[in-house]
Amino acid sequence: MIQFQTISYFRQRIEALKKVKRGVYATVEEEIRKEFTGKSIDSIRVNNDMVLIDEPRIIIKLRLPDKKHKLAKKDGYRLLYLVYKDREDVAFLDIYPQNGPMQQLDEADDVIAELISQYASEKEANTLGSFEIQ
Repeated sequence: MIQFQTISYFRQRIEALKKVKRGVYATVEEEIRKEFTGKSIDSIRVNNDMVLIDEPRIIIKLRLPDKKHKLAKKDGYRLLYLVYKDREDVAFLDIYPQNGPMQQLDEADDVIAELISQYASEKEANTLGSFEIQ
């Protein structure tokens, strides 16, 4: 069974998105769940937007739609996650919208390196959060 985990930075980002006025990003968690529900670990590992391969880990940038605003994947959210080649662990590192008041166009390489470092620290300290998909 696939285990979905989160780092504290990801949890902070989700909360910040949900607090934006008028519920602009209120469905962000629902979009994540829809994307991963029923998928095998192999299909989660395969993605055209691999950001970094750091054996045995792969960092992937996934495009998610924002169905609340009828935005396609190219205009919706970007989800950065870490997946292992040899086990069924997925860790959500960051999420950001392509549109709206918290718009962000990309993630800098140094930020990605810091997110990976944070993941390693929180994994070692056993402080990763869980994210229920189903």
